Amino acid sequence: MVERYRDVLIIYESDTVYAIACDSIGAIGNKEGDILKVDEEIVGRNVTKVAVSELLCIGAWPIIISDTLSNEMNPTGIKIIDGIRKELNDNEIYDVALTGSTEENFPSTMTGVGVTAIGKAEKEALKVRKAKAGMEVGLFGYPRVGQEVLCCHDILSLKDYVKIFRCGEIVEAIPVGSKGIKHELDVLKLSSGLEFLKEYKSDLDDTKSGGPSTCCIVVYKEGDRRKIENLLDKPFVRLGRLIDGR
Repeated sequence: MVERYRDVLIIYESDTVYAIACDSIGAIGNKEGDILKVDEEIVGRNVTKVAVSELLCIGAWPIIISDTLSNEMNPTGIKIIDGIRKELNDNEIYDVALTGSTEENFPSTMTGVGVTAIGKAEKEALKVRKAKAGMEVGLFGYPRVGQEVLCCHDILSLKDYVKIFRCGEIVEAIPVGSKGIKHELDVLKLSSGLEFLKEYKSDLDDTKSGGPSTCCIVVYKEGDRRKIENLLDKPFVRLGRLIDGR
């Protein structure tokens, strides 16, 4: 059976589950047409972080990454792929098989990258539809995008997402992407069948893009709040709680 859960495809094979997540980046790099000028290694790191964090948040460990580059292998592709490898190795994610493709027929004036990540998990270990009424909802980090990603120090790293993956007290986790916190909370409400009782201050911009998974929503039991708050060295905001709306 194949199921779409948020931005991830989940393939159920008896007690073993495979998950597929992807991300893309365009107009970010060092080419003539790029809008945000950054080193290609950073491009490879960030696109990998987003796809892999989606897997980790549902409880799947990455085993394969496929990169599809709309640019030539040398020099752009080499630098992007190097960034992919470094992002995995620096965050102690080893033994991931890499494959991919580049554009060698036509010259490109803008950087374009797509990454697909495949992960594996035991069915019982999935952090999927585990949210219950009475559980609390919190946020690690803040939504950052564009130039902020290069200079802010409160952005979640892939190592942070590995900690979220390994934390048994976190029953569900949702990395915040371009649609913002409010959208992801609406998705949580839909997937859980529960209502969300908002308790955070209005100065938190819940419609701002989270860029490359710069922050993450987590669901946990009220009694585990202290442990969750101290899990990462990033800011933590209690957003509210889930309630039965019937």
